[in-house]
Amino acid sequence: MARSATYQIRIDEQDKTETFAILHDLGITPAQAVKMFFAQVRRTHSIPFPIEYTPNATTAKLLLENQEYSKDFANLEDLFADLER
Repeated sequence: MARSATYQIRIDEQDKTETFAILHDLGITPAQAVKMFFAQVRRTHSIPFPIEYTPNATTAKLLLENQEYSKDFANLEDLFADLER
């Protein structure tokens, strides 16, 4: 049998309370949930759920304001030529 290891994480108390309650309702312990997550990461070599990013209002505003700095290129040669300038 392989030796087990301990790994600690720090999370917000409210997040912990809410998450542990949901896991309890699902009938699994937090340790089982983490083991399931790790097993899926090993199996898929990826995060086993979609990760979506929604920027906050400040970040979205900055991204939209900086569109003047973006450039379009017809092909890779034009892109590399621009990078060399």
